[in-house]
Amino acid sequence: MRDLPIEIINAVVENVSSTTVLLQLRCLNQTYRDLVTPIAFSKLHMKNSVQSAQNFQQIITAANLAIHVRDIVYDSRDDECFQFPPENIGEFLEDMLEVADLEEALTEAFCAIDTLPRLKRVAASFWPSFVSQSGKEIRESPFWFTSRQLSVIHAIYHAMKKSSMTSLSLNNVVMMPPSCYDFVSTLTNSPLSHLSLSIVPNADISAWSGSKNINGSLGALLPLSNPTLKSLALCCPRGPYHSLETQLSSFHYPSLESLVLENIVFDQAPSPDGVEEFVLRQKSCLRRLELRSCASYVPSPSFDARLWSSIWQRWADELTSLRELVVDGDSGYVVLDADWGYVAYKTISTITAEGDSSSLQVFQDAIVSACKVAA
Repeated sequence: MRDLPIEIINAVVENVSSTTVLLQLRCLNQTYRDLVTPIAFSKLHMKNSVQSAQNFQQIITAANLAIHVRDIVYDSRDDECFQFPPENIGEFLEDMLEVADLEEALTEAFCAIDTLPRLKRVAASFWPSFVSQSGKEIRESPFWFTSRQLSVIHAIYHAMKKSSMTSLSLNNVVMMPPSCYDFVSTLTNSPLSHLSLSIVPNADISAWSGSKNINGSLGALLPLSNPTLKSLALCCPRGPYHSLETQLSSFHYPSLESLVLENIVFDQAPSPDGVEEFVLRQKSCLRRLELRSCASYVPSPSFDARLWSSIWQRWADELTSLRELVVDGDSGYVVLDADWGYVAYKTISTITAEGDSSSLQVFQDAIVSACKVAA
């Protein structure tokens, strides 16, 4: 295998997907090293452990390796379901020291990513557990978890001031009070063209904290208004997310082309701070809008719901640049239940449901017609 023509060796290397195998091939000789290195180090995976964070730092401080890094993936766990662990009554001192060491190692690692000259994408997932230096899994308390999450996000935003990254995905985010994210506003020139936020739903937060009002505004992590952002996804895959203070009035992205909203609950009445108005402010360049199982908030049966038919009609009139509308799942209504959090509002009449469906169809037909005219 050492004596194969360079073209065949290159073809072999390009078809190897396992990082472990690539690193083994890299050890064969200089030819393999030269071919494998750009591939093996283009995407770095960091686990939620001190050792992994330290290994990561060793790679990005090596100039011959750092130049190849384009993607960073932090703590990706396939097929794992997010769940807060129960409070641990017997918290051990050594566990607390491990958490402190982990936060320090992660902060140092992420603050240093601005030295990567070709970095384009960062995807960070947050799970309430980590691997200790002895190899055992430690379940974190909510306090440890949110503290570590804030430290990592802060470090990423700090690095973005000088970094070349253009895409950021943050998964399993607990939206804390806006004051926790003051560092976001210091990034006056965001380099991001794509931002994806996956939020922990109200029900999970309420079960943990006992409070229905802890959920902070989605706006706390959004970059300041800028002409760079082209794609934005605000998702809550495991259930509805509603903040009583959405605070979105100051955000305008004139180059935004794609917007995805998943399980995001719209306010009971349109307001400059609400999601409905936020969508309209992006209308100049917005080409694609996707709504997955979004809902309209009904404060109580004594209040009139903000009907989806009204939203569809208003958007149809104003989102004239839209060329694709994807509505996946029911666009329904939710109320706040004292025991279960946000649950489906069952008293919507058949006439209301039919009106919602009809208005959506009219909106979709108008987009199809606009596409034909543009073609």
